[in-house]
Amino acid sequence: MRRLVAAVHGLLAVLHVYWATGATWPAPDERSLSLAVLGGPADFSPRVVLPLAALHVLFAAAILTRFKVSRLVVGGLAAGLAARATAGLIWACGVGTDPSTPFFWLNLLFYTPLCIALCIADLRMLRARRLKAVLVSVPVIGVVLLSLLAYGYQPTQQPSAAQSADSRYVDTQLARIHYLQRGTGSPVVLLSPGAAPATAWTAELVELSKYHAVYVVDLPGQGETRLHDERFAFDLDSMTTALGQFLDALHLREVALGGNSWSGGWGLAYAQRNPDRVSRLVLLAPSGLDERDVWSWEILKPPLIGEALAKLAVNRSMVEAAVRDMFVHKDLVTPQLLDSMWVPGTYRDNVRSMYALERGLDWSVTERALPSTLQPTLVLWGDRDTVLPVAQAARFGKLLPNATVDVLPACGHALTVDCADRVTPLLTAFLR
Repeated sequence: MRRLVAAVHGLLAVLHVYWATGATWPAPDERSLSLAVLGGPADFSPRVVLPLAALHVLFAAAILTRFKVSRLVVGGLAAGLAARATAGLIWACGVGTDPSTPFFWLNLLFYTPLCIALCIADLRMLRARRLKAVLVSVPVIGVVLLSLLAYGYQPTQQPSAAQSADSRYVDTQLARIHYLQRGTGSPVVLLSPGAAPATAWTAELVELSKYHAVYVVDLPGQGETRLHDERFAFDLDSMTTALGQFLDALHLREVALGGNSWSGGWGLAYAQRNPDRVSRLVLLAPSGLDERDVWSWEILKPPLIGEALAKLAVNRSMVEAAVRDMFVHKDLVTPQLLDSMWVPGTYRDNVRSMYALERGLDWSVTERALPSTLQPTLVLWGDRDTVLPVAQAARFGKLLPNATVDVLPACGHALTVDCADRVTPLLTAFLR
C-alpha cells in the first residue's frame, strides 16, 4: 500500500516537472491546462510547479518511512485530501461548476475518486482512531460550511439609489443596460470602471458633454445594468458582445471609446476586434496586459474560495477599505461615493461578476494584439496606483503604435474621481 501511494505522488512529481518545461499536454495551452486541472486560471511557470513537484517527492518519502514526523506529514496529507474530496463531491453534483467544462468531467471521473482513494490509503497508515476521525471530520465540515457560504448564501440586495437625471436604459438581447447620456455632437462612450458604477465618470461627463454626445455605460456585472441571461460568461467575448449590442441599439456606428481598469481592457478588446467602429481610445490605468493581479484579486480565481470571498466582500466596511486604498485624496471618499459603490455591488449579477470576471478575462489575447491596435490612444496612469503597477504604462506606450502616455503624480487607481481635475482636461484636449 505504501509503495503504491508513494508511486502515485512520484508520478505527480514527474508530471509537474514536465509542465515546468513549458509543455501543456494534454491541453493546448497553459490557460486551458489550468482550467482543466484546477477549475480556474493559474500560473504553471517553473517557479510554481517545481516547488509542487518537490512537495510530491516529500510526500512520497514520508509515506515510505515510519518516522514520527512522517506520520505527521501523512496525517496532514490525509486531511487535505479529505477536504479536496469533499469539494469534488459537491462539484460533481453540478454545484459551482459547469457540466460542459473539462474540469467537471475530470473532477467527476478522476480527481475526486483519486483523492478519496489516496485519503483512505493514508488513513490506513495511521493507527490512532481518534486522530483519523479528526483528520476526516474537521476538513469535511469546513468545506461543507464554506460551500454553503459560497453557493447557498446570497448577500442582502440593497435598494437602488435615486436615478440621475442623465440615466437611461436600453434593452438588448443580453441585458437591460443602464447608461448616462448628456450632450450632442460626435459620440464618446465611456465604460464604467470595473466594480464601479457609471457615476464614477460624472466629472468627465459634465465637461465632455459641452463638445460631444457622451454615453457612460454600465456593462453587465456593473452598476444598474441587469442581465437577461443568467448564463452570461463574463469573459472578453461576452463583454465585447454586450458593448457591441449597446452601440447597435443606440445606432452608434463609430465612437471614441474609454475605460478605466477592467473597463479599459474591455474597451481595448472591443477596439481590437472592431477597428472600424472605434476612432480613438482613452485608457485609464487599464487592464490588458497578461500579468498577475494583486493578491486581493488573484485569490478570487480558485473555485469555491472565490465565490465565498466575493460574498463576504459585500460589506460596506470592506468596500470602504478597498475604495480608500485606491484613492490618494482620501477626502474625496465621501459617504455618498461609498454608497454608490456599495449598493450596486450587492446585486446578484454584480456579486457573481467579481469572481467570474477575474477567472474569465484572458488578457493574453489583448496583449498579443497591441502592436496591431492602430487607433490614436491616450493612456493615463496614477503614479501611486495600488491595483495595477504604474510600470505597465510604459509597456502600453511601447506596444501601442499610436499611444500618448501620461503618468499623473499623486494619483491612485480610481483616476476618474481621484484626479478628475487633471484627467478631464487631458481627455477634452485628446478627444477634440
